[in-house]
Amino acid sequence: MLLALCLNAVETQAQTKEFPVIKNGGGVFPVPEAVAVADPSMAYKIVGDLMVGPEKPNELNPGLDRVARLFNAYSEAGIPADKIKMVVVVHFKGTPLIMTDEAYKKEFGVPNPNTALIDELAGKGVEFFICGQSLRMRGYTDTPRNPNIKVTHAALIATTTYQLKGYAVLSMP
Repeated sequence: MLLALCLNAVETQAQTKEFPVIKNGGGVFPVPEAVAVADPSMAYKIVGDLMVGPEKPNELNPGLDRVARLFNAYSEAGIPADKIKMVVVVHFKGTPLIMTDEAYKKEFGVPNPNTALIDELAGKGVEFFICGQSLRMRGYTDTPRNPNIKVTHAALIATTTYQLKGYAVLSMP
């Protein structure tokens, strides 16, 4: 019985997520036994393809949470935030996350749960783009959006352009 309690305590302790850089999302587990793969001398250039939405409108967008987790994971691996250059291209089911709190509340009945995380990530230098095609297809052309999010002609153009500029493309499901 004592052994079971001790093992449970260790398991519980090991499951505590940390938020070393981004505080509003993207918690990561410390991995002290990990071998060093990340290189602190490198510049990491990433374009995130964010096309998912949450299951419920009051939930944080899982793709946006993954963007935050990437920052926190790099920090946990010894990579400083200033070595990460990230662009996030939002489209398809991710489109509503671009709304202001007021616009989101008008449509979904709750303030936008993504606002604080978008603002925090933008404060760390993350650039956000919304696909102009998705805005039109989903009827959000005139919807007020977070000022940290710029419109691009198409997600396909933004993603491939950044890829050709040397950015690694990551899906943010």
